[in-house]
Amino acid sequence: MYPIVEREIMARRLVIVDTKTRQYRRYNAEGRQLTVRLISPSDSTNLVAHFLASVNDLIEHALHDVDDSDMVGMNIQN
Repeated sequence: MYPIVEREIMARRLVIVDTKTRQYRRYNAEGRQLTVRLISPSDSTNLVAHFLASVNDLIEHALHDVDDSDMVGMNIQN
């Protein structure tokens, strides 16, 4: 399993709730699924800006230590 690296900026906007790893032997690949929870912003925060920053943090985390040949996908569910 990949190590989960919590960054200072992520700790303020999202929390990683669960990580699942799956082997795709046919393709000699490994997949990882993260379940995250966005942290509610303070009352004075712009909600749209907070959401965009949270998604940017998630993308930054997903792309951390990824090779150029790796594939990354994202599904957002409410």
